[in-house]
Amino acid sequence: MSASRTEYKFLINAEQYHQWKDEISQRLAVDDNPGNSGDYPILSQYYDTADRECYWEKQRQFRSRRKIRVRVYGSEKTQIPPAGFLEVKHKLNGLGVKRRLPMPVETAQAFALGDDDALRGMYDQVGRAGRIVIDEVLGMRAAGHQPSMQIRYDRNAFSSPDGLLRVTFDNLLLCRPEFPILLPDDSGFSNFIIPEGDSIMEIKSIGSVPYWLRQRAGETGLSRQSFSKYCTSLEKYDPVLRGQYQASKDARASRVA
Repeated sequence: MSASRTEYKFLINAEQYHQWKDEISQRLAVDDNPGNSGDYPILSQYYDTADRECYWEKQRQFRSRRKIRVRVYGSEKTQIPPAGFLEVKHKLNGLGVKRRLPMPVETAQAFALGDDDALRGMYDQVGRAGRIVIDEVLGMRAAGHQPSMQIRYDRNAFSSPDGLLRVTFDNLLLCRPEFPILLPDDSGFSNFIIPEGDSIMEIKSIGSVPYWLRQRAGETGLSRQSFSKYCTSLEKYDPVLRGQYQASKDARASRVA
């Protein structure tokens, strides 16, 4: 399980991205987790119920909520080899907790295509923490959590030596409401979640954010805002959510009439 942390998101334009990336790279090291380039693609498949319970819990600001995602990091074309992960993102009393299970890319792909037995097959190969994640995910799957959106973007990542501070920049955010196999660095996405030149800057901190970072944010007029890649992609491209909003609109119109 990842330690509890606070997350601050900022929607920035291309000029701000280059400015902030330059400043952050002078103070923080390239993140060692993805590899020594710190620049890698991420493909994610998110899960939700048929009535989009995860989405509505976020919109209604539930203090405790969970969602599943399966991820493929990296590319055969870069210094970062492909890697697979299954994650449960859990917002608990306002703090983000992430339970993560590493797995072979082939297993992640099989599970994403609907093969829950691929996950069950790992049960005896992982430790107690891994089995907890498997049990939790299979329980959520049995409760009706199904694929709801695929998202792709390129990430630049930096972190402090003690691991308490991580700053990421996500670029070229794209999505699709279809669920083909998750191929590393798949370019078959065409729906932009935010304008093409914009980026998401995210500060992830265990403990307080360093003073120098808070000071620079104030000096540059950086304004924190709530942003969810998943929720925004659903609002723009998910036929289920669009149907719900249309039904609500029709019901209001009927009451007025």
